[in-house]
Amino acid sequence: MIRKADLSGLDAELQIELDMTATFIKLLQKEQDALIGANLEILETLPREKSVLVMQLTRLSNQRDQHLSSHGLNSDRKGMEALISRSPNAASVTVKWDELLRMAESAQQLNRTNGDLINTRLRYNQQALTVLQNATGGSAPLYGPTGRTFTVKGGRQFGQV
Repeated sequence: MIRKADLSGLDAELQIELDMTATFIKLLQKEQDALIGANLEILETLPREKSVLVMQLTRLSNQRDQHLSSHGLNSDRKGMEALISRSPNAASVTVKWDELLRMAESAQQLNRTNGDLINTRLRYNQQALTVLQNATGGSAPLYGPTGRTFTVKGGRQFGQV
C-alpha cells in the first residue's frame, strides 16, 4: 500500500515539468517565427537550446517513470492517474497533469508544423537549384557550403512530388 506522504512531492515535480515544457513551447514558437521570417541568425542558435531542453525534459520524464515504477505502476497515463488518485493533493496534481498533457500536445503540433516548414523550404531550395542547373544546361557547377563545386544530378521537375 502506498502511503499518501510518499506522494507529497508529486505536485512540485509536475510544476517543474510544466515550467520546462512552457519554456520548450516558447522556443518552438521562436523557431517557427524564425523559419517563417527566414531569420538564419536565430535559427543557428536554436538547435543547441532545443537539445538542452529536450535532455532536461527527458530526464524529468524518466524520473516520473521511475516514480511510477517504484509504486508498482505502469509508465503511462493510467499509471499516472492511479498515482494521482493516491496523492494527498490529488485535485491540484490532476490540474497540473492535465495541463502538462495539453502542453505536450501543443509542443508536438508546433514541432510538426516546424518540420513541415523546413521541408517546404528544402523543396523550394531544391527547385531553385534545379532551375539554376537547367538554365546553364547542366554544365555549370554549383558551390556547396565548403566552397567546393558540385553538380546537381537528377533534380526533380516542377510539379513533381
